[in-house]
Amino acid sequence: MAKKSINIIVLVVIVATVCLLIFSVTYAWILASRSTNDLSNTAGGGNLDIVYQNGQDITGVLKPSKDNTTALSTTATIRKTQDSVDAVATINLNVTSISSELAISAFKWEVYKDSETVAISSGTFEGVVDNSVINLVDNYLLTTTDTTFTIKLWLNGDESDGSIVNKSISAYIDANAVNAPSSIN
Repeated sequence: MAKKSINIIVLVVIVATVCLLIFSVTYAWILASRSTNDLSNTAGGGNLDIVYQNGQDITGVLKPSKDNTTALSTTATIRKTQDSVDAVATINLNVTSISSELAISAFKWEVYKDSETVAISSGTFEGVVDNSVINLVDNYLLTTTDTTFTIKLWLNGDESDGSIVNKSISAYIDANAVNAPSSIN
């Protein structure tokens, strides 16, 4: 009877070891497959970096001007590594607080790519309230290793009156990049 009990224990240990080995190999295979084939991961599985040169915050008091030279601004650079897949960038402006007097068409935002002098997107703050999100750039195909986006907020003095002088905004940018859908490539 003791020999039969020992045989059963040995058989259970062998079966448990084989099951554990099969589970471990299967789990390792699944992890390896996901890391090389999963194109839905944000930032291309670690092949893209986002660097905020001036920080993410855009906060300050606005002064009216004829152009954006006195704008509040920040920049975000999205870097692709040599083996990165094609990617698209999205940049949002999260408005934490805004003086109600600034929710007008004279308060403008612009986004510039690299050292270009023509904005790739622009708009106004007309109707914007606290805790709003403004989509500045949507699904922009990244074609170079480093793509720098400069976001500028400025108050057009030709379109505004003196009642909005020294009004403030508090906001931050949120940039992200994901693998480009095959329809964009």
